Amino acid sequence: RKLAEAEAALSDAAKCERSGWLKSRDLDGAASSYERAATLFRVARAYPQAIEAYMKAADAQQALESAAAAARLLESAAVLAKDNLKAEANAAALYERASELHLGVLSLDRAAAALCKAARTIEGSDTPRACALMLRACSLFDDGEEEAQLRHSADTFGAAVALLLRAGRRSETAALLRRQVLVYARLRRTHDVARSELSAVIINLAAGEYEQASIGCTKAEARPDGFAGTDEADLARRLLAAFAAQDADGLAAAVSDGTLAAVDNTVALLARDLTLASARVPAAYLAPPARRPAAAGSAGSGAASGGGCLASSAAAHASEQPVGTGDFGEMAPEDEIEDDDLT
Repeated sequence: RKLAEAEAALSDAAKCERSGWLKSRDLDGAASSYERAATLFRVARAYPQAIEAYMKAADAQQALESAAAAARLLESAAVLAKDNLKAEANAAALYERASELHLGVLSLDRAAAALCKAARTIEGSDTPRACALMLRACSLFDDGEEEAQLRHSADTFGAAVALLLRAGRRSETAALLRRQVLVYARLRRTHDVARSELSAVIINLAAGEYEQASIGCTKAEARPDGFAGTDEADLARRLLAAFAAQDADGLAAAVSDGTLAAVDNTVALLARDLTLASARVPAAYLAPPARRPAAAGSAGSGAASGGGCLASSAAAHASEQPVGTGDFGEMAPEDEIEDDDLT
């Protein structure tokens, strides 16, 4: 019965779209009839026909210059494609079309939300495209100034960071977190600033990028946006100092710190998995031999004397120091220090 009603609604829509000498197209009637047909097809579990009807309803709404209504219909079609037909690629394409319509009427939050839905839909089947969609969603807010837009952008950045991290794109995740920090700073969310900067340092270290972690931390401490002087900044310094001193005990103490409760659980797990082999420390950042546990005879002394995010005194000793490999400063062949986690 529902199928018969749906077919009748399609017939009504087709009549509304026809025009003649004495009759113009009734796009309102067509849009309404197509949407009714889509609903009836969905109830009858005729999902391909429902998706097609939703798309025709969206076309009619777009012809009426009602972009928001058209986008809503396309998103309804995307849900059916994803949940009922398991057609992830088609669903993502529908969400992308919806995003473009939202963007056309300057609804940045809805445009970004649609791209995020598209990305999550194909995360398991096309990870590179999913990551690209998330980054596109974040870029929509590059010129955002209004507080409401900034709040929505913070949510979008959070979703993107989570997906990139799940995808193992650690370098991009750390860079995105530092873009997110600028949004948090403008919203005066100082706790989120500190949490995100610490997360970026941890993720850089997990990606084997000690120098990026150190430079990022130093720049963050120089900004007056809420990172410098926090527990998160102190923990970031301790992590970097432990690597610079090749101090395994200092690193173990740092990753057991309760401050890690402030970061996302995935990031906290990355921190607790850190070892001195996780990140190759360039010679200019290594602490002098006298400050390392093996030379000083007391574990943790290097971490305690590490200073700020950069080992400032290490540069003077760069010519005489080997590159840190995670073996308390022992030299090792290059093929022993490759990090499989780099993406």
